[in-house]
Amino acid sequence: MLTKIVPNAARNSPPALQLHVSYWIGGALLLLSIPLLIWQSFPANQITLSVSGFLALHSLAETFSIVVAALIFFTAYGTRAAMRSLRSVAVGCAFLGVAVFDTLHFLSYVGMPDLVSANSPHKSIWFWLYGRVAAGLALLAYVLVPESHVDRPAVFRVLFAMTLLAVAGLSLPVLVAPQAMPGMFVDGVGLTPLKIGAEWGVFAVYIATAVLIYARRKIIAHGDTSSLLLALLLMAAGELFFTMYITVNSTANLLGHVYKVVAYYFLYRALYSEVVRQPYVRIQNMLTHDELTGLYSRTAFNEELAQCIESHREGSEGCALLLFGLDRFKNVNATLGHERGDLLLRAVAGRLRQALPEDAFIARVGGDNFAVLLRQVTVEQARHVGENLLKAMDRSFEIGEDRIAVSASIGIVNYPSDGNTASLLLRHAELSMHRAKRAGRDCLAVFSQELAQEVERRARIESNLRGAVERGELVLHFQPKVALDSGAIVGWEALLRWSSPELGAVSPAEFIPVAEETALILPIGEWVLREACRQLARWQELGLDTGSMAVNLSARQFRQTNWAEVTKSILAETGVQPDKLELEVTETAIIDNADSATVILDKLRALGVRISVDDFGTGHAALRYLNTFPIDNLKIDRSFVSDIPDNPESVAIVRAIVGLARSLELRVIAEGVETQAQFQHLRGEGCDEMQGHLFSPSIPADRCAEMMRSPPRVMPANAAAVSHGGGSALGA
Repeated sequence: MLTKIVPNAARNSPPALQLHVSYWIGGALLLLSIPLLIWQSFPANQITLSVSGFLALHSLAETFSIVVAALIFFTAYGTRAAMRSLRSVAVGCAFLGVAVFDTLHFLSYVGMPDLVSANSPHKSIWFWLYGRVAAGLALLAYVLVPESHVDRPAVFRVLFAMTLLAVAGLSLPVLVAPQAMPGMFVDGVGLTPLKIGAEWGVFAVYIATAVLIYARRKIIAHGDTSSLLLALLLMAAGELFFTMYITVNSTANLLGHVYKVVAYYFLYRALYSEVVRQPYVRIQNMLTHDELTGLYSRTAFNEELAQCIESHREGSEGCALLLFGLDRFKNVNATLGHERGDLLLRAVAGRLRQALPEDAFIARVGGDNFAVLLRQVTVEQARHVGENLLKAMDRSFEIGEDRIAVSASIGIVNYPSDGNTASLLLRHAELSMHRAKRAGRDCLAVFSQELAQEVERRARIESNLRGAVERGELVLHFQPKVALDSGAIVGWEALLRWSSPELGAVSPAEFIPVAEETALILPIGEWVLREACRQLARWQELGLDTGSMAVNLSARQFRQTNWAEVTKSILAETGVQPDKLELEVTETAIIDNADSATVILDKLRALGVRISVDDFGTGHAALRYLNTFPIDNLKIDRSFVSDIPDNPESVAIVRAIVGLARSLELRVIAEGVETQAQFQHLRGEGCDEMQGHLFSPSIPADRCAEMMRSPPRVMPANAAAVSHGGGSALGA
């Protein structure tokens, strides 16, 4: 759970290391080292302790150091492979060497049982120096080894084996023949120049490592650099004490061990943070932050929203949730590639941060969607923030060599008026965002109860529409197509009707879009084609002059590459001649799928099926396609027919469509003819066929048979306009 709310600036900056009381103690001890070193630099000030007393203190100090060094190794070894880094493996193996050398140093001390050969200060000092050099190299590795993950156990095993071989190779000569090694300590005289020089060398390694860590602190900022720097400086100070003692059991030697013990404490803090704590911190950061944009994740946003709801006080302003979605972002990925798309998302995230108030909480909640939480605001204030976000998107983004213009749609909800749970608020925000997209994009929509009712009804429609075919709730009505010159019926159009036991009669304008969005249109569309062909076959068996049967194809059906095969199978099943079937496709569906449209239409034409372009004039047709595609008919959309002959623009459009069809040798069919004036005008323009309430609305199959047996040949002298729903893929 997020523990507290902090401003955006603090959220996006690296977290500061928390000061611990131990830092004050370590810092004070480091400052105290200067007067202590000056005091112990005079041999007369060095106090000699009893051998037994010093051995006891030395044993405690060395035991602590050995345990810490071993813990550093086992911590690195025990870290799961998924979180293990090359740096932690190198440091861990080096400190295994430190632990072994410190153990040998401890066991070689005078007063301890002889280890292989006689124990002596000279012998123990060699192991001491090996340990200090190993520690220095380990800390250099921490600075210089890259932070790369090691997920192969073989790497760890190789470094482990190399460490043991190096320790064995260096230790055996000292254990077996210490007298053959260069002198380090002379009884009665003290330390040799070699020993003092070696200690100063180790001191230089520690100081150089500390300088490197400080210089590279931004690169390794994820670790506890404060503890590591303090440990190095304390170890360096301790080394100076080891350059000045005269007797082994003097206070100078003891102070050096005290500084070493304290340094190892901070060393363990630093390397524990690196090897154990930091990987888990990174995992937690992955759970609460989006890796691509650096914003908070959906999980973190849900927690923040839940906290906002929980902390809401009666009578205070609530919180507002803005769901921000990029418009047509898939086009960017499709045309420029996912790499450019990712760069665009990062740029969008940065611009959103700049456009938001400082106390806003922003997260990437999936794909191209971002969520913003505003506390203690009204709906109007939230709307103002949303408008600022839309303005921020006005400027195009420079992504590499590309300039990308992208807009967004925003849904806004308010707590507590629009929902009392986080999940409900997010769902309502998503509904509002989709409302904004349907309204034309590049705008925002505020949630309302009317929208909730609309969504609820849509959900009920979708639920009831599933299985409607099996339950026999769908039926076909048919509207006659009439020749304008004779008034004779020349064909029929199959129109889908749905009567639900729960919802009653549902308009095609309402349920067809739901079927399109949910892909239910595919099985329903196939059923419509089969039933229309079956009905045509029944009428033909009765000896009726049926003419053709027109069936609408939805855009989703038209994208099915096997639709020609489905049509061929249904024609064979029902026995209908292909030239009696007319498939109607909207001009938008054809143009949007221009590459595949020619192939599909050619296959249908090869079957002998006739093709009509429905709703002609309402889309964005490229006229050159009309001569390319195998088309038989153009259907003038009812929106133009309803305005003639009074609207000059509609008159001009109808005349242009008829003239275009004539030049391409296509037949023209007018939809929605409802008045005698419309009929006369269309006939005067040379239109071939018409549909509409002037002649007949869509009617059940049995009434169609009656009409074909005794068709009316004269148009009504007067016909009142009948209003009805707009056309759709399978119903009108």
